[in-house]
Amino acid sequence: MRSPFLQNKIWFSLTLAVLATTIFSWFNLNSYCIILLLLGRLWDGGPVRAIRTAFSNKYFLAYFALFMVDAIGLLYTHNLNTGGHIVEKDATLLAIPFILCAGPFTDERGYRKLMVGYCMILSLAAIYCLIMAAVNYSQDKNIYEFFYHPLSHAIHENAIYFSVFLIFGILSLLSPRWGIDGAWLSRGAKKGIRAGMVLFFTGMVILLASKLLLVVLFLILSHFVFLRYSIRTNRKLILAMFITCLLLAAGVIFTANPIKSRYLDIVHGDISMIKKDKFSQGTYFNGVQLRLIEWQFALEILKENNAWIYGVSPGDSQDLLNKKYIGANMYTGNPRENKFGFLTYNFHNQYIEDLVRSGLIGLAALLTVCGLLIVLVRKCSTREAFFTVGILLTLFLVESFITLQHGAFLFSFFPLLLLYSPKKAHPGME
Repeated sequence: MRSPFLQNKIWFSLTLAVLATTIFSWFNLNSYCIILLLLGRLWDGGPVRAIRTAFSNKYFLAYFALFMVDAIGLLYTHNLNTGGHIVEKDATLLAIPFILCAGPFTDERGYRKLMVGYCMILSLAAIYCLIMAAVNYSQDKNIYEFFYHPLSHAIHENAIYFSVFLIFGILSLLSPRWGIDGAWLSRGAKKGIRAGMVLFFTGMVILLASKLLLVVLFLILSHFVFLRYSIRTNRKLILAMFITCLLLAAGVIFTANPIKSRYLDIVHGDISMIKKDKFSQGTYFNGVQLRLIEWQFALEILKENNAWIYGVSPGDSQDLLNKKYIGANMYTGNPRENKFGFLTYNFHNQYIEDLVRSGLIGLAALLTVCGLLIVLVRKCSTREAFFTVGILLTLFLVESFITLQHGAFLFSFFPLLLLYSPKKAHPGME
């Protein structure tokens, strides 16, 4: 029987390097690390065996089909350069599943070590963001440096994606599978480090202020508290946690702060404005209004190009959407100053994004992957698996999540890592 891939210290270190370079957005180095890891997978046990194993795995085949749908779009695109860049980015959806599916990837001990290393990398990234935010605040005295995109800008990462990385770290920390090896730390010290990381990551997610992910975070923490602690036997603890949450909520609701303003932004806005054909360049759109307009544009693009089956191709979809922005007189910035306004905005819905890019065929490929991941969650029967896949599939409704490198990695690495989860629930997770 083949030994797990991560038992080799070189491959384990390279996997951590892939995680680190993804989180810190060092994409040139990240590509080299993934290529080396891919070559390592081919070397481990032989290339023929690795390829045969991968292509006999239904999960890899589903991701392979998703990649191929976009690659085929190069045959009928009008923008070969953009299409090529998209396929190049989508290679993550091919390489990462191959690495995880071409043979046994890890065992219980290797998984724990990997998650400990992952949480350490996340901690370093979060601390770096806070330090840079403090430096920027000392210069401009703008409190917004500690919130949302400005906070994660130090690592060139979207606040939503960084929040997902952090929440996956929290899920790992709350799982009974998480643990630091080594006798040099006492049991109490290990518990303290674990609790400290949960609190630190929770605070970071709150500062990153993604509206949907803050709700998800609340559900995860509430589930953990009421699952792990009995109300009858831990009344004081439950009451203390409840009061703490109540005070935090009151602080957000009754004070002026960036988190509150993001939620109020949804309420303030006339939805009927999306029926207009033209806007002024200065028109402001909140998140709901903008998404409804973009989804309306998506249907128009599919109808006008008669592209329901094959789509308009990944290379052309953004160009056609940009024409819609221009036609509606929405803010397009000043290209001479590298300000492009809405011209850099995608459809903000992964299902619609794939439908426009590759038609019903592309949407079917995406839904096949999603369906297999749902089946995987049922096999794992853990809350960790439920939240991991559930978060991604929910975010697909409001973000074109895998159009960026971070999203492609999150969608391919963490769900398939569940293949190495136990099939029965752990105490404290069910």
